Amino acid sequence: MVMMDDTPSVTPPPSNIAMATPSLQDSATHPIKWEAPDHSFVKYLLEKGKGVETPNLGASCVVRIIPLVSEGLEQGLVGYPMHEEAEIILGEGDTEISEVLDACFETMQETEVCEVEVAKETVGMGTGDEFLRVQLELKEFTRTDDPWNLGSDETLSVAAHHKTKGTECFKTGKIRPAIRRYSRALKLLVVLGKAVPEDQKAAYKNLRVACYQNLAACQIKLSQHDFVIKNCSKALLLDPSLVKALYRRGCSYTAVNEFDKARKDLQRALEVEPANRATIEQLKVLEKKTKAQDEMYAKAMAKMFGGPVK
Repeated sequence: MVMMDDTPSVTPPPSNIAMATPSLQDSATHPIKWEAPDHSFVKYLLEKGKGVETPNLGASCVVRIIPLVSEGLEQGLVGYPMHEEAEIILGEGDTEISEVLDACFETMQETEVCEVEVAKETVGMGTGDEFLRVQLELKEFTRTDDPWNLGSDETLSVAAHHKTKGTECFKTGKIRPAIRRYSRALKLLVVLGKAVPEDQKAAYKNLRVACYQNLAACQIKLSQHDFVIKNCSKALLLDPSLVKALYRRGCSYTAVNEFDKARKDLQRALEVEPANRATIEQLKVLEKKTKAQDEMYAKAMAKMFGGPVK
């Protein structure tokens, strides 16, 4: 049996790497500047917090978010309430901006106040030197349990929550937030691993399959074909008869000119579901691309060896 890494194949989001805490100096005289390791934001410390603990994804936080440059910071784009004190759950904003704010909150101590500068390009809102600026205050927080401390029931429940939220994001066109949700679900399931009780194995498998397939559905919209192929392959290791996984992997193999592999997947999908119109149409696309490639190669060979070019 071919063994494959269970972790989801994705481009790492900012919050996966922007976790270091800045070394603090005296912020009373001037704000301390600190840039996230992935360059997703710059933080200026205005008031030092207390303690050493910081919140994690899933933590319940009482915060105040004040836009300093309002253009582009409408409520729906930020994902969290602004201006007024509010209680939020880190990771539940489901926007490009909230993802960066989450990463910043994860570096903050209780009562800390800072200003955050985010390039609009980072959150898909433009190019060049335009920035969003927000003041953040973390009044208090309660960390959530780390994944390795959760029981199997709770792990499956949290993973199912992320999968549901991912599907909601996908349906509203929020593809990157959907990717993050499905990835979080899969990472929880990987942590659970072999510790799944017998009576939960079916639910565990079905959730993994759904998340791998849904993740691939997002990635194919972004033309991330290598990731589509990897995640569909992981789903097919769990269930070789998945028509959607065979179809999407076949589409991505076609896109990267792996025509033989594409044909094998699409034909297998038709064996399982002979009337699947999407698969039938994709096979037609594949045959056109194969014919065009063959003609191109024939012309190149004829030119190389001096034969007639049709």
